[in-house]
Amino acid sequence: MAKHVSDIHLPSNASIAAGVNGSEASTAKPTEAHVEAINHLFTELELAYHNQFHKAFPDHQSLSMAKQLWLRLLVDFKPQHIAAAGRRAICDNTFLPTPHSIREYCDAAITAGIPDAKAAYIEACLSREPRQNVSWSHPIVYLAGKATDWFFLSSQPEVQVFPVFERNFLLLLERVKRGEKLDLPVAKALTKKKQEPLEPEVQKEKLKALREQLDL
Repeated sequence: MAKHVSDIHLPSNASIAAGVNGSEASTAKPTEAHVEAINHLFTELELAYHNQFHKAFPDHQSLSMAKQLWLRLLVDFKPQHIAAAGRRAICDNTFLPTPHSIREYCDAAITAGIPDAKAAYIEACLSREPRQNVSWSHPIVYLAGKATDWFFLSSQPEVQVFPVFERNFLLLLERVKRGEKLDLPVAKALTKKKQEPLEPEVQKEKLKALREQLDL
């Protein structure tokens, strides 16, 4: 009979990393937080899918190997995204989820609030200068528009522009998925120009011109 999942621990980070070759997984190295996230994920999966879980992992060896595999496949995500993905998967599925489905839920957790490429393109096209002051739905829209070139975006037909915009958008999206935070440039504050007082002679000339204009 299998041990309880909470009694089983993954091997050390060093031994896990040594077992991962370039074709199997990301170059990201697992941390203690990743190990804890996987252990916690399997605990929740056991509680939610008890019979299915023990049928899939009937003994200590199969469970340990599965946890090592899942760690290798999910190590490029942050532990908090793995935890959120696991809970979302449990809420949405009546069957034991796969690593592939957990990855999809991780992607969804990371990209929450980001529009799709088409919606982002339309938002960028409708924007006007100064674009640093626009209330963008997400910084990725502004950055994709800037990378595409605003003049090109506004002056050429969609059939030419959208593929370029979409490529820039997807490159930025990959950066977001790798954990990078995208920021908008700081909008320049409007500075009030200090009005220098006019010389007395200049003031007299302007007053004279104004009187002549008004026939005074």
